[in-house]
Amino acid sequence: LNVAALTSLVPGGITDDVDQAVSFPCLLYEVSERPAGGFGTKALPEVTLRVHTFSQYEGFQQAQTINQKAIELLKDQTLAVTGYTFAGTVFYDGTVPLPNQVLNGVKVHELVSEFRIYVEEP
Repeated sequence: LNVAALTSLVPGGITDDVDQAVSFPCLLYEVSERPAGGFGTKALPEVTLRVHTFSQYEGFQQAQTINQKAIELLKDQTLAVTGYTFAGTVFYDGTVPLPNQVLNGVKVHELVSEFRIYVEEP
């Protein structure tokens, strides 16, 4: 996500630490892993990537523009995942709008997009 096409849209930065989100718009990402079934003898862990777009703009237009760029950069892409062998593509599962949220004491609009990535243990 750290490419000019996206960083130019989020002067508040791209971070994995919500406490660092001090100016807006900004993007927060979180990664989690859970075991998933696989074929053969190796496990096929499922990695969930959630991208949170925060904006103070009235309405969702600014957040949607940023979110669409993040989706474009991730959906159907091949990623390098440290410690794993990549086992396919990035699946985009959808976006949920969360209007009128508060982040670090600031009223914001939030869009949460969720992606699935299957990886193979080496």
